[in-house]
Amino acid sequence: MGDRFSVNIAGYSLTVTTERSAEHMERLSELLNERVREVQKSGGTANYLHVVMLAAMKLGDEILELREELGREKRRFEDRSQELLAVLDQALK
Repeated sequence: MGDRFSVNIAGYSLTVTTERSAEHMERLSELLNERVREVQKSGGTANYLHVVMLAAMKLGDEILELREELGREKRRFEDRSQELLAVLDQALK
């Protein structure tokens, strides 16, 4: 089922059950808290729920950008592989 960890996000304690390691959970909570601090510094809102949601949206945005970049790199790799296979086919004929 997983281990239980207590994490602190934006001053609120939360117990999480996960298969992830304690180190991973520490890194994850620190990453979210880092984004929370960024949102708080921008001064957009004082409501903690809004701050955490905006921080989560920033992280989600980063994930989407990385997925798109990964997709582009995958297509580039596949295209290059096809080119190399064509060159090898020509060389073997």
